[in-house]
Formats: sequence, structure tokens, C-alpha cells
Amino acid sequence: MKIIIKTLTILGTLLLALSCRKEEMPLEGTGISEASWSQNIAADEEGEMLSLTFTAEGKWKAVSSDAQWCEILTPEGVSGKAALRINVLKNTATSARSAQISIQVESYPAPETFTISQSEGVTEEGDGRYREINEWVYEKMAANYLWNEPVKTLALDYSIGYQAFLKSILEGVGKHDDINHDDGAYNQEYRTEYYTQIISSAPETKAVGQETRGNGFYLLRPVNLGTAIGVLVDTVIPDGPADRLGIKRGDLITEVNGISITMDNYRSVTSKIYTDAITVQTNSVAWEGAHLDQAVLTPIGTFELIPEYYTDPAIYKAETIELSDGKKVGYLLYMGFHADYDDELIAVFDKFKADGIDDLVLDLRYNNGGEILSSTVMATMIAGPAHQGKTLAKLTFNEERTAAGESASYRIGVKETIEYPDGYLPIEDALQHSLDLDRVFVIATNITASASEIIINGLRGLDIEVNLIGTRTSGKNVGMEGYSKKYRNYDFLFYPVTFYIENAKGFRDYPDGFDPDIYLDDSGYYPGGDFGTMGDYLCNAAFGWIKTGQKPGRATASMQNIRLDDVPNTSSTRLGGSRILYRD
Repeated sequence: MKIIIKTLTILGTLLLALSCRKEEMPLEGTGISEASWSQNIAADEEGEMLSLTFTAEGKWKAVSSDAQWCEILTPEGVSGKAALRINVLKNTATSARSAQISIQVESYPAPETFTISQSEGVTEEGDGRYREINEWVYEKMAANYLWNEPVKTLALDYSIGYQAFLKSILEGVGKHDDINHDDGAYNQEYRTEYYTQIISSAPETKAVGQETRGNGFYLLRPVNLGTAIGVLVDTVIPDGPADRLGIKRGDLITEVNGISITMDNYRSVTSKIYTDAITVQTNSVAWEGAHLDQAVLTPIGTFELIPEYYTDPAIYKAETIELSDGKKVGYLLYMGFHADYDDELIAVFDKFKADGIDDLVLDLRYNNGGEILSSTVMATMIAGPAHQGKTLAKLTFNEERTAAGESASYRIGVKETIEYPDGYLPIEDALQHSLDLDRVFVIATNITASASEIIINGLRGLDIEVNLIGTRTSGKNVGMEGYSKKYRNYDFLFYPVTFYIENAKGFRDYPDGFDPDIYLDDSGYYPGGDFGTMGDYLCNAAFGWIKTGQKPGRATASMQNIRLDDVPNTSSTRLGGSRILYRD
């Protein structure tokens, strides 16, 4: 009996040992099920709190491979339903980063792992005062920019100023194979500006129709005549202070505040003439011959200039000119396409029509664009009812918007437009004031852009003859939609490039501009007369072409190199472009 009991005791001990050894054997898998994460979690580069759920088969512990920026706030737990909370800090580095998360369940050999990654971040360098504006700019760019896809991939610093922020987006997109090459003007291979722009009520950019303060000069040119150095008055703003004093194109300013203009002071003097309260000595200039030292200066007088607020108009000059052979020519010096001046523009064409003009000369040498509405009004008055309903300009948006069915066009005499679905009446009214021309003469320079180029390209698409005189145009075949926002005490107007522009024949390939039929560069010539006269170098060529029916040959300059070219010579940078403005 004792032997049997002892045998049973030994057998029980063996069974117990085997049972314990079986429980201690490792289990298969990770012990994690019902996990709410993927193998690679992309965390916001601005930082975020992640809350992940799972079920564990036993006690567990979690670790992060880089707790300095990816910190686990719930590092351990028990079996059953569990939550893993992870605090991911903002990435201020210029490179992407990742951290591996490992969860080890007790008695399971392999841990559960996954990765949390962040794209590159940007260290905030600004004070953040324009963060709301920058977020608004990003939203519009990501949705509407003509090359919007790369915008969504950029790491941006929302704390900096709004101009710098916009530039960071534009340059960031440009790094993607220069995809937004057409958004900007170039000096040879170097971009000199972006067309996409933002404007605030703190004045930085002036536009036609916008109130400005100064002495009323649009363009001044420092010149060296050999016998005298001075500042040539090229263009005077109508009804501005200088115009009311009688200062006119071709006058030469040789003294400012009693001090003669010299090679040493002409840079500072030029800017003062635009904006400061000063006295100026003006002279008329005549020529006894073709050489610089044959200029004869005759003093006109001393004028006191006091800066004032005034409005820079769109129409600088509009006249009917009768040539020596009896032909009547309408001449229009038009400085910017602005809808506020459409009624005045219609009145000008009404006068041309009443005068019975035979030809039209559009002087767009200083016109860098404006609203497509106004260019449609003008084109309708040129083309007339014979072209009613035909396409002047068709707009093509980015791939996303196009796929969603967005499109737009501006048509001769048709009032319905993208910004005025119910109709912009001046376009329709323009048919009643049209000249029904089959040709037009356009004076152009490298400033001529956008809405001005729509006139050239759009009329050619209707088989209306457009004769160009001057230099190659700017080459802006893209346009902008305008968005406005009120922020604090400021108004912000944002114009991103959002569409390509093509004519009725589908042509839009003019990023390098339109070549002139007659190449004439008047920048090295002293003006012999006012705009719209035979004394003006470019108008002389246009009127001569109309009178003789023959295209003049390329002229040679007898008075070149009069301008000191390294001096900025415009009073302000005009807001140009082919623009759509959504008005309230």
C-alpha cells in the first residue's frame, strides 16, 4: 500500500511539472488584435495627438524609438481592450523623420510594430500676425492655382509675412520641374516677377482707377544730352498737379530746389520729382541737327509742385486726327483695362463713330492689362455685330477644376460672364457703339501685357487684322481670379494665376510675347511731340502706314543713348494682368 501511494505521488509531481512547463512555453503571434492603425501612420507636420485602440491578450508595454518628438503617454496596460495615446510634436526640421512604435505583450515572442512619420517642417521665423491671411492664401492656391497639385506637398511657415509666404509657395511649386514657368515675367532666363500677387490696403501697388498721392508724373526719364543733364518728362497724368501747371511731355527739368541736376545726384532727384514738395526749372528742347550736342534748351519757368491725392485714369488721350490726305484716324492712349471706365470707353468710341473714322490706333505701350470684362467691351466695339457671339477669349483652369466641369469664355457682345452670370450689360451695349472694323493698329512695348494681349490675340482669332508697331509684347498668356478678405483694419485682394487664355482658334502659345510688324524702340529717342501726333516716334509710324498703305521700314535713330538706363523711371508699379474680380 505504501508503494502504491508513493508511485501516485511521483506521477502527480511529474504531471504538475509538465503542466507548468506547457504554460511557460511561448505563444505564437504578437498578442495584438483589432488594431486601429496601419503599418505607417503619416502624422501632421504641425504636430498632433494620436489615440489608437487595440486588444491585448495579456499585459503589455509600448516604447518609441524617438521619444523626444514621438512620446508614448500610455506606456503599459493589461489584457483586454486598450488605448495607446501618442503625442507627436511639430516638426521644425528641414527634413522628414520617423519613429518606430513597439508593443510587447507578455508571453508573446514578437512585438507589434508600426511607424509614425512626419514630412519636413519649417522653423517659424515670423511673429504670426498674418497667419489667418496665409491660411486663406494657401486654401485658394491649393484649390485654384493653375498648377495646384505641388502646393499640397509643401512644408510652409505660416508665421511669416503674407508677401513672403506667397513667395515661398510660388518658389516651392517652381522646384517641381519649373511647372509654373508661365507665372511670371523674365529678363532672358531670369524671372523678374511673379504674376500671382496679393495686395493689401496698406498701399504697395497702384492700379488704374486707384487714388494715389504725388506730383502727377507717370513716367520720367533721366537723360544726358551731352550739353545738359536733366530729367525728361515723358508722360504726365491727366488732371494731376503737373498737368494743371502746364508741364507737358518733352519738357526737360534741369534744376530741383535751385540745384542743378548732375551725374552725381540724378538718382535721388528723380524720385523726389515724383513725390516731394519741390520747385523745378523746366525747359523746352529743340534740335538744330541730329547730334546730342545740337540740342537747344529754352527756359520755360520755375514751377512749385505740391503732392496731392488724385486718381490715375484709364484714358489718357482720345482724339480724332485728320491726316493730310483726308483720312480720319481715331487715336486712343489707353493705360489699363478697368471696368469703372467702361462707360467712358464707350463714349470715346461713340465719338469716333460720329466722326466717321477710317482707322483706329490703339496706343497700349504702357498698358499692362486689367479686367477681361473691359477688354471684351473694347473688342466688341471694334468687331461689331458681324462677330456677335464669337469667342474672344476662352479660359482653361487646372486639371481638378476642368475635370469638375469648370470652363469659361468671353464672347463678342454677349453679356454673360463667369463673374457676372446674370450679365455685364456694357458688353451687350457695346454692340450699339461699334466701329465694325476689319483692321486695327496697335502700338505696343514689352509693358503691353495680359488684357492688352487679349485684344491682339482675340481679334486675330476673329480674322480681324491687327498691325503691331513698337517692340515685342510681354507674353502673358495666363490670367488671374481675384479674391478679397477683410482682416483687422485691412483689406486684402489676392490674385493667383488660375487659367490659360486662348482665342477662338485655340491659340495660346505666346509666353514670349507677340513680335511687332514694325520694330521701333522709342526708349532712346527724345520725344518730338505729344502722344497722338506726328512728332511722336511710334504714332508717326502708325499714321504713315495708314496714309500710304505701306508698312514703313525699320527706322534708324539719330539721337540715341539719351537715357541713363540704370534709373527706375515709373512712378509706380501698376496692377496689371488679365483679371477676373468677383465683386460683392
